[in-house]
Amino acid sequence: MKQTLILSVAALLLAALICAGCKTPGLPTGRGYTALCQTYVGNDATKLIDSWGQPGRTFDAPDQKRVFVYVETADEYTMNPLAHAALIEYPPRIDPRKGRTGETVGNVTGQSVPSMDYCITYFEVDRSNRVARAYWKGDCRSLEKKTE
Repeated sequence: MKQTLILSVAALLLAALICAGCKTPGLPTGRGYTALCQTYVGNDATKLIDSWGQPGRTFDAPDQKRVFVYVETADEYTMNPLAHAALIEYPPRIDPRKGRTGETVGNVTGQSVPSMDYCITYFEVDRSNRVARAYWKGDCRSLEKKTE
């Protein structure tokens, strides 16, 4: 009985060592979320709506663009900022004192602020119905795609 237990533990350890060399899954990051948003920039806004659903709010930007606003909250008890118009800051101020410094890739600018308990994303849609730019702020994360 003891020998069987020892052999089982040894086999599990050996399997763990072999798998340690395997590719490990990545964790979602703000950089991954920036890359995800960038995939919609330059494309027709219907692609965004097909993937993300109808925006929680839309409004007109000063430069004749429409802005689609999406919010994902941590749980059902987290306050949704769309319910309180005063909490919507467009474009969001990227403040290095409130978390990590902002990051910009292409036409997407964002800032990770894990303490916000929600992720708010703004997509600017131009007059030809193309996504021109995106901003995000909060606890926004997605898996990073590996480039070979």
